[in-house]
Amino acid sequence: MRKDILTKEQKILLFLTAKSIAKAPSLLTLNQGDLDGVDWQTVAIASNKQAVPLATFDAVTPYLSAVPQDVYAKWQKIAMAVLHSGFFVMQSQADLIEILNSRDFPYIILKGAAANGYYPNKGIRAFGDVDFLIDPEKQAEIENLLIEKGYEKSHGDHPNHVVFTKPRAHLEMHFEVAGVPYGKQGERVREFLKNAVFTPQKKTCDGGEFNAPSDVNHALILLLHMQHHMLGEGLGLRHLCDWATFVNATAEQDFWQAQLIPFLKEIGLFTYTAVMTKTCAIYLKTACPNWANAVDEEICQEVILDVLACGNFGQNDAQRSKGGMLVSEHGKDGTKHGRLYYLFKILHDETLSSKMVKFCVLLYPIAYIGKIFWHLGRAISGKSKPIQVFTEAEKRKKVYDKLKVFESEK
Repeated sequence: MRKDILTKEQKILLFLTAKSIAKAPSLLTLNQGDLDGVDWQTVAIASNKQAVPLATFDAVTPYLSAVPQDVYAKWQKIAMAVLHSGFFVMQSQADLIEILNSRDFPYIILKGAAANGYYPNKGIRAFGDVDFLIDPEKQAEIENLLIEKGYEKSHGDHPNHVVFTKPRAHLEMHFEVAGVPYGKQGERVREFLKNAVFTPQKKTCDGGEFNAPSDVNHALILLLHMQHHMLGEGLGLRHLCDWATFVNATAEQDFWQAQLIPFLKEIGLFTYTAVMTKTCAIYLKTACPNWANAVDEEICQEVILDVLACGNFGQNDAQRSKGGMLVSEHGKDGTKHGRLYYLFKILHDETLSSKMVKFCVLLYPIAYIGKIFWHLGRAISGKSKPIQVFTEAEKRKKVYDKLKVFESEK
């Protein structure tokens, strides 16, 4: 039997999140003992770092007598800011769809509004930017059209997407979904999703009608995205909510047994899927289908602790976020590298994102050396703990090894 080691604040955070998406929210209640001694500021800050401030703010109303007024006011300010930002995201999506439809380009919206469609309350999911998948053969045409419409292309080196921006708009145009593995599993995933943009389902949101992935494709896209972030900078509660609400809404549909579960076993994602589903059932009180019931609750606890420690995109713990690269010893092409390689890779990425290099790429060598001395100085002064990065990476790796990601189960 698992030992309960969550803090009061973590329990409240999970309760409030669950209250917004649970299968039977009316059955979830808090008593006075649950509320005594809670640091509500910690809860509010954590909900923002986990990208669930709208869900938690919506659910905290019955317990306002326990929440300090100043904390509630800041919480409300954060929630309003997220709503305001989401309005512009939906405007960007509507603009994008109008552009794509003008030339009949096939596409599907990834995550974001597509995930939001499975939430019982469509107003509680926070939005970041607009991710969409296109037909790779149309990439050049779509890029030219977006530039024609006033978008600026970001010349990064990301392997599966290109960023386009203009004021108050951030688009990620994917020609392949994130998280596709290397080798035979990657080939099978590409084969499974090859017609995704040509077989969408229509959904609606505040920005109007749009093309979303079919349910079975959406499931695989979410899972690939989740494991990609979990093995990287970190998985947040919003990712879990996206998965939990999807399972809640579709658990009885035929595609699970007919298509998805056999495929997940083939590529080695079934164990991961079952663990994440059981974790959501325990901590977010959502559906737990029979195929996930046998998962050991201890691994679920390890997963939720990792989620709470990392936060959305590693916001909750920078050390764990940086250590994400050290968790996996394989590069994007499947080449196995040592930990020292990834230590220097972290320095490389930090250098590329520095203001000095963005101003002039020729300053890269100076900036790189500067980063080394900056980290050494922080380590000597005790402001950072590089050994802790490796230690945390080892802890995370032990958990992730149990998930058997992309280890074939057939």
